[in-house]
Formats: sequence, structure tokens, C-alpha cells
Amino acid sequence: MPAKEVLQFYGLDSPWGKVWYAIKFLWRFFLDKLIFITPVKSWRTVMQRWRGVNIGKGVYIGHEVIFDRVFTDQITIGDYSSIGDRAIITAHANIPSDTILKKIYPRDIKKTTIGKGVWIMPNVTIVPGVTVGDESVVATGAVVTKDVPPRVLVAGVPAKVVKDLNPLLEPFDKEGIR
Repeated sequence: MPAKEVLQFYGLDSPWGKVWYAIKFLWRFFLDKLIFITPVKSWRTVMQRWRGVNIGKGVYIGHEVIFDRVFTDQITIGDYSSIGDRAIITAHANIPSDTILKKIYPRDIKKTTIGKGVWIMPNVTIVPGVTVGDESVVATGAVVTKDVPPRVLVAGVPAKVVKDLNPLLEPFDKEGIR
């Protein structure tokens, strides 16, 4: 995505805005590379927060997870969620090269939200604008292109609901366990 479009999105068109965003981008880029080699899970979570991802308490982030590199602040992860290794969570889509396809696939920036208590297994891809409902599970390798309701298991490409988790979780609701 051209820097001009990013600066416009954030309202940083001024010369100082360009300098400030360049420093911020380089800092996020450095952290992104450092996170990939960080063995301590709590450090990965802290550094992703520093990059701008909105992360709740008690969140686990696996190894080699990729969060949107430009619009990190458009991603929110609820409390006690777990993101498996090599997951990809995006908040924007665009074609970086100068092609006529841009006419039918323009730049798209949307908030992506992971609810509370969600389990995202390894190698999952979540596209921009998706909301994954609280206490849902996204199976390994799924590509999530649409919102996921709360308390379901989704799987496949594209991801589809394959199991309602409510009957399994209701006994815990009665006991007050969360």
C-alpha cells in the first residue's frame, strides 16, 4: 500500500506526520522481526501490544503469528484467547502492484475482532473485517472469510460452522465457570 494512502487513513498528511509515522512503522517492523525469534510467550504478547495490536488479558500468542503489518491497531483480541502458531490475522487487503485489478479490488481496511476465550488453532487465516464470537474454536488450517458466531467450532476453506459448542459449555455456565 502506498505510504500516502496510509498517512491519509490516519490523518497524518503533514511533514511531521510523515516523520512520526515512518519512525512508528520502522519500530513496528523491528518488533515484528524480533517477535518471530522470541521464545517466551509473555514477551510475544507484550511486543505485539507495543506494535499496536489491541490485546486483552491472559492472551496466548503462538510462534510465528502474523498480524497485519500496517494496520495493527485495527485488530482486537479479547481476554483469554489463544492464537496458534503460524496464524495470520489481517485488517487490510490491497494489491500493491500497479494493475488494472485494483479497479475491481480496491484497498480495503476493516477492523478484525477476536472475541473472549477464543481458540484459534495453528495455520488459520482470518481476513479483514471478520469477528470471531466469544468462546469459539477455529480449526487448524481454516480460512475465515465471514463472521463466526459465539460458541461454535468452524473448519475448512472457507470456514463453516461444523459444531455447536453450547451443549458442551452449558454445564460450566451453571457452575459459574468461565
